[in-house]
Amino acid sequence: MPSATKPSLPKPLPLRGLMLDAARLVESSDYYRRFIDFCAAWQVNVVIFRLTDDQGSALRFRRHPELLTHPNALTPEAVRDLAEYAQAAGVDLIPEIESLGHSQYITRTLAHADLNDKGADGPDWANALVPLHPKTMQLLGDLYAEAAELFPSRYLHVGCDETNWGGSEFSRTLLATRSRAQIWGVYLNALHAKVQSLGREMIVWDDMVLQHDPAILDHLDRRIILHDWQYGDDTAAPVTARLTLGLNKGFRMIGGPALCWCKWGPRPGRAQLRNIEAYADAYGAANNARVLGVIVTNWVPSRYVQRSQWDGLAYAAVALAEGSARARETALPRFVERHYGVAWDQAWADVFDTLYDFAPTRQGATPFPLVVPWTNDDELSQAIKADRVFAPPFEFILSQLDQLQSRVRRNYADFAAFCLSVAYLAHLYWRQDEEVLAAREGRDPSTVLKEIALRDATLAAELAADWSDGRAGDPAVEFDTAATVGFNPEDWLHGYFQQAARGSAALVAVKYRHNQEYKHDLA
Repeated sequence: MPSATKPSLPKPLPLRGLMLDAARLVESSDYYRRFIDFCAAWQVNVVIFRLTDDQGSALRFRRHPELLTHPNALTPEAVRDLAEYAQAAGVDLIPEIESLGHSQYITRTLAHADLNDKGADGPDWANALVPLHPKTMQLLGDLYAEAAELFPSRYLHVGCDETNWGGSEFSRTLLATRSRAQIWGVYLNALHAKVQSLGREMIVWDDMVLQHDPAILDHLDRRIILHDWQYGDDTAAPVTARLTLGLNKGFRMIGGPALCWCKWGPRPGRAQLRNIEAYADAYGAANNARVLGVIVTNWVPSRYVQRSQWDGLAYAAVALAEGSARARETALPRFVERHYGVAWDQAWADVFDTLYDFAPTRQGATPFPLVVPWTNDDELSQAIKADRVFAPPFEFILSQLDQLQSRVRRNYADFAAFCLSVAYLAHLYWRQDEEVLAAREGRDPSTVLKEIALRDATLAAELAADWSDGRAGDPAVEFDTAATVGFNPEDWLHGYFQQAARGSAALVAVKYRHNQEYKHDLA
């Protein structure tokens, strides 16, 4: 009888990548090096390093110090060292510089406010530079040249997603004689020429040029690489359709699913594992040299606890290297065994199954919407009036993790961060439900509020310690500062919860004082 043979694994994708959203939150160089080490250990060979976005620049550009720059932004020397470190580890660090939308790091400065081209027809939250304006072209050329000096990568990502342009007099003049698709084409080709002159290849997000208005493709240089993203796709069919369109038009393609994006809070749900699998399967099945690979995005690090998402990153790495079937079967067991030094068993399976199945969302009609902590008396009053929130089983997960803790043999700090992310979610639902029930059951609200404030203080201290261990700056920064422009409370987990903890403590003090005055009057 012939011996059974194992099914062969799919051929690994050429580019198997992850992303660091440094433009939204600059983390420590030590953490970035550790991230690179993790990538190398899990066969991830490319990382997009996002340098700029509306919130600011993660790099202190020497040629343009006037740009809106994060207080803890990296120096050119630190960025060069990081890129060389990655290259030595076999990981290509690709810089991304937003070059049309997401450009308030430029337009919110006095020097470049005149380049704000926000239009009236697009979404209000989106923005843009003035395309083809001589000042725009000179500025971006300078930024590209400086990035090329620091990053040895053959690629340069110019962003250009989620745009809203056409409001300036300069653009209105262009639109009087050319279509929007034509202007798009001329602009991106001009950017491409600048990138090519530096010996680099240009990558651009494809949402505007392939999904929103495919007519733009006919005006583009075919050497431009399209980075396709659509985070709601959970099967390969729609991904394959866009991939086929781009290939038929003559372009090279990179896939871009997401682990964490604005649908989620501190943890992504199982839908994002399916999204990653869809891209891995679609791109893995394409027998075409112009299919370059898949780079998984992961947005806004301030939404989650640092070091709490290694399991999802490992899952993505296995899917890109070995396909979705292997990822579903082996990724999380391999992660637990390699990263925590623990044998996989049903207890671990229960933890991850429950967490991915019940991760709360920020969007849509879902059974478990993400709770936003109230921070003052008005918000508390609104919370009490709201419908009761039924919590996902995070307390169960915490009890399981408490039992598993003694078995962890490696990366204890990572396991603690993972537990902290679950504890945060459990606390949010307990906090909301406790106050609502207290009001409806006639319990003494001051007693309940005091318990909430005590637990808030404990969790706030744990979150602050976690932040300072791997991140710079003050997590309690106010939301009207440059670092958090355009953010919602859910986007600034550590800082917003510090506000919530201060708010509950203040309410306890006020209510306690009023209660004492009432007792004094009775006497």
